[in-house]
Amino acid sequence: MQLKSIVTELCSYQFEKEWFEFKENYENDNELGEYISALANSAAYCARNNAYFVWGINDKTHEIVGTTFNYDRNASHGEPLKHYLERQLSNNVKLDFDELAYDDKRVVILTISAAKSIPVDWNGQRFIRVGSSKEKLSKYPEREVYLFKVLRDGLPTIENTASK
Repeated sequence: MQLKSIVTELCSYQFEKEWFEFKENYENDNELGEYISALANSAAYCARNNAYFVWGINDKTHEIVGTTFNYDRNASHGEPLKHYLERQLSNNVKLDFDELAYDDKRVVILTISAAKSIPVDWNGQRFIRVGSSKEKLSKYPEREVYLFKVLRDGLPTIENTASK
């Protein structure tokens, strides 16, 4: 799917979903890592192939406002941002930064692969989205159990669910 159509689809939702997040100029490296963990795990939980973190969109109105976020910058301690994120995340997630001009405004999209096999963690801690909130997965044991089941067996279907 092309980037512009992804942004258009995401903006069409009334509220943010568990598998995407909008920000304008958000640059907190540690919290971005937590969001990536939450979004990757939630994408698997919601049967999505990818999750998205999108800069340049107002998270309340979904209006495209543009961004100055620079993904080619160094993280707060001097290491390139993408390397820092990938080093702190468990190794079962793929990250791709892209940008586009949408209505003459710069939008940056981070495409995050859904968790595979095991949940994605950030510095040893797993996160998930509950609605549009980022939460520690350990606070929601029912969701954690379900996520592990989905990662092991896939979403419940007639083929992989035992009859009663």
